[in-house]
Order: sequence, then C-alpha cells, then structure tokens
Amino acid sequence: MQESERDIFWEPGELPKPTRDTRQLLDDMHKWGYCLLADAIESKPLADIRARLARQAEAEYHSGGYLENQHIDSAAGHNQWLMMLINKGEVFQQVLQHPDVTTVLNQVIGHEHILSETSAHLTRPGNPAMSLHTDQWWMPPPVMPGERALPAGDITRTGVRTGPLKKATHPIPAPMCVQTMLMVSDFTDSNGGTRLVPGSHMTGYQPDQSVPHIVPSVPAEGPAGTIAMWEGRTWHSAGPNTSNEMRFGMPTLYAAPQMRTLMNFTYGTKREVLDKASPELKQLLGFKVWQGYGSTGDTGNEWAAPAESLTGKLD
Repeated sequence: MQESERDIFWEPGELPKPTRDTRQLLDDMHKWGYCLLADAIESKPLADIRARLARQAEAEYHSGGYLENQHIDSAAGHNQWLMMLINKGEVFQQVLQHPDVTTVLNQVIGHEHILSETSAHLTRPGNPAMSLHTDQWWMPPPVMPGERALPAGDITRTGVRTGPLKKATHPIPAPMCVQTMLMVSDFTDSNGGTRLVPGSHMTGYQPDQSVPHIVPSVPAEGPAGTIAMWEGRTWHSAGPNTSNEMRFGMPTLYAAPQMRTLMNFTYGTKREVLDKASPELKQLLGFKVWQGYGSTGDTGNEWAAPAESLTGKLD
C-alpha cells in the first residue's frame, strides 16, 4: 500500500480506543479524524442525564412536541430527537464544558469556539442506518487561482463535491467544527453506535449520500459515559439499530466563532437559563462579541445586548 493511502486505510488494532490521555486524544484526532474520551461522565450524573432524557422524551412525544423529520428520523418513527437541551435541564450543562473536551476543541478549532447544537438522539430497535455525511458539508472547497469557486450560498447537502476515500494531494479546508457524542447508554455495533470512516478528514471530499455505505467504516463503541469526538471533515453516520434495546446519545456540536450555529441560542435560550449562566456558558452560547461579529450594534460592548436595551429611533 502506498504511503499516501496509509492514513486512510487501516490495520486492525491501530485505531483509537477510549483513553483519558489528552495527548493521545489529540494524536488520534489529528491522524484519524476522531478520538474517544474514556470515563468522561461519572455514573451518578450519567444516570441523572439518562433519567431526564427519558422523562423529557416521553413528555414531548405525548404533548405533540415530537414531530418526525424525514431528514433525521426514519419513516417508521424509530428515532426521536430532543432539541435545545440547554432549556431542558441543568443536568445537561456539565457535558458542554468538560475540561478534556475543551482541551481538544482548543487545539482543533481554537480557544474562541461556540456552541452550535446540544441535543439528544433516542434510537429505537429497527432504526436504519443514516447516510454517511460530514458536519461541515457547507464548507466551500478550495480552488486554484482562475478556477470558478462554488458560491457559498448555493451549497446544499446534495450538491457538495464528492470523491474517493483517498488522501488528498491538493489543499483541503480546515476543520471548522467538532462534534461530540456522549454515550448515555452503551454504544455497540448492534445498537447503531455512530459509525466513522477513519482518515476520511484528509480526503478533501464529501461522501456520496445517494449510495449505501460502500466505503469501510468502524463503530464508535464504548461503555456509557464515554464521549466520542470527531472533527467537521470526518465522514460518519448513525448505524442501524439491530438490537432489542434503545440507544441514548447526546451529541454536542461546537464551531469556530465565525460560523452560523445549527441552533440559534442567542434567540432560543430561555431567560431563566441566561439569568443563571456563567460568563463561560454565555460565551459558548454566542453572546460574546468576537472581533466585532455577533454585535447587536452597541459599539464597544463585549457582550451582545437584548434589543429592548438598545438605542432605537431618535428625534
């Protein structure tokens, strides 16, 4: 096998394993595009998180708050997503600022990063596999001088540049986001644990979502309390749940401060949450102005201000 392909295709036993060694986490993220943080959440808070998710899911389902979304849920209704967990219990907040996760985020997307999504996936038996994709499918691919660039605002999930699972020989985009997945229950191959394509972050391409999984992938397996992390260029998907058990996962997406977030936290975070939020949490939620971006027109202020406190029309 040629050296240019060596980081894409792998041998058994050399892929990331759950660890608490932050240097190993960073090395795995750099080489493979993902890493596994062992024993990230202790048993008691983890049990509280699972219980809160189960109660919230049941209440949302029966209140009509649960609506199927064909993009993320199977037609048979085997998958339930709980969105904007920032509003649904303080027990979830400790996951957002885990120190070992923050160490990885600081190295991959920088010290000034923000929260893009915090949600939960409850995957029931029978849920099919999701299509392979990346979390920064919206990133315009680099071009050589004189080449026509793809207009950034015209990019769609199905209109991306796809290509082979082979290490690129041309410039590729930088990672602009990092996804983490707290395994609230054990993640196994059979219950649909996240599938990852090691080394795919080095291709410079997106996977073809119109075809089944024709490239090799591996399940992110681990006991409850493990956190899987992968960067925005890594090909991944949810696997099929062929077991007889429900799988609980809590994905949290972080992004560079330039990026528009998946969830609009500055608009959607409840006032009672903000009133008790630390400066660090408010920064994660996007309320800190970054290099002038995120400002609400209040010149010189470090934090975005609510509209009612801003100067309006003056005579």
